[in-house]
Amino acid sequence: MLSALILLRHVSDGAADAPLTDAQMRRAWALADFLQLYNPTTLLSGPGRACADTLAPLASRLDLKAAPTPDLAADAPKLGPAHTAVWLAARALRCLPDPRRTSVVCAEAPVLAALLVAVAAVDGHDLAARAQEPAEDLPPGAGWVLHRDDGRLVDVKPLSVR
Repeated sequence: MLSALILLRHVSDGAADAPLTDAQMRRAWALADFLQLYNPTTLLSGPGRACADTLAPLASRLDLKAAPTPDLAADAPKLGPAHTAVWLAARALRCLPDPRRTSVVCAEAPVLAALLVAVAAVDGHDLAARAQEPAEDLPPGAGWVLHRDDGRLVDVKPLSVR
């Protein structure tokens, strides 16, 4: 059974708690147009308003609710960069649904980068080089699509809808 885990940075280029501008909301609708093609069954949102607002059009189109979860928050204890990434990934992994279901996770860039590496590592793939990239390099509304076959990672593609 084919599925996907879509890791999506919110479309805001500002604070995670700020409301989206009209232009950002249009971008969220454009993402919804594309992401609905994956037919996700689960939408998970980081705790910030920007994540919830980014997923709102997709939730509306699919008649789903985006479940906010504190496990996708970007806050972390004072640790070194590598330890912070491990801490964020371990916390975020707890909230992921069955890997055989297609899901969209919307969060801050550091959480997504840590989650990308952790999910890949569970299936024996090394994407550690992606964790070395500065989180600021992930533009608003971008991310990754992790393609799975029977729950196991088989491919990763960058997500960038213009």
